[in-house]
Amino acid sequence: MVKGKKEGRHPEKALSAAFVRTVTEPGKYFDGHGLFLKVDKTGARRWVQRINIRGKRTEMGLGSASLVSLAEAREAALDNRKLARAGGDPYEANTKLRPY
Repeated sequence: MVKGKKEGRHPEKALSAAFVRTVTEPGKYFDGHGLFLKVDKTGARRWVQRINIRGKRTEMGLGSASLVSLAEAREAALDNRKLARAGGDPYEANTKLRPY
């Protein structure tokens, strides 16, 4: 075990940029903190964040994996999570986001 890293069911930063570029198998690939990559049967890949906003669980689309890098998706997910935990609403703060 690496010092400071948790092992188990909820890994942090489980995906790599190389994996995101090459994955083709349909499914959901979790990165940690509610962020996951969803791959469709057609091969389309998109970032989705599962988050609780004012007690309501929702999924937010963060964009296509071809346009939004892993690092950008992680940064956006962290910003959304901080805002939601402080009682704010990421949808109101960023009008580009829409419920998934």
